[in-house]
Amino acid sequence: MKKSLALISLTATAAIALAGCSAPAAGNTTASPTTTTTAATPSASTDSSAPAQASTDGTPITITAGDVVMTATLNDSQVAQDFAATLPVTLPWFRNAGIEYITELPAPMTETGPFYTDVQPGDIVYYNPLDSITIIYEETSSVPTLTKMGEITSDLRVFENLPEDVEMRIERG
Repeated sequence: MKKSLALISLTATAAIALAGCSAPAAGNTTASPTTTTTAATPSASTDSSAPAQASTDGTPITITAGDVVMTATLNDSQVAQDFAATLPVTLPWFRNAGIEYITELPAPMTETGPFYTDVQPGDIVYYNPLDSITIIYEETSSVPTLTKMGEITSDLRVFENLPEDVEMRIERG
């Protein structure tokens, strides 16, 4: 039942957020952690296959879904530190709206922000109203109750071929 309610809520949120993608945001005053920009893959064009930024700071992690292994980095936010303390962990994830994978956590984590709405493909975010973690893998807009926990540093195209529902094991890299 909790998953159904979360899916309905997140689908509605995604629909509202996607509707906002067609117009540029005015007065975006969100804060996000400072990261070092590096090219994830050599390319002359911008696409959603590679994260826009890759951080060299933070806690490296690996995410394994079946035989697919992804690399990521958790930042130094309190919620990311709380999550890192639970590792290694295997969680059930489900695809939502063709833009993200979501998992619900068994208990809330410490939420101190900063909240932001400038989500990018590759972002790993905490959504505190539903005690869930989301991996964004396609362009979208956002709700103002997300805290960035980190980012995927490997090729995002792997998400295209993952099943709708998949268990992912997350551990320190």
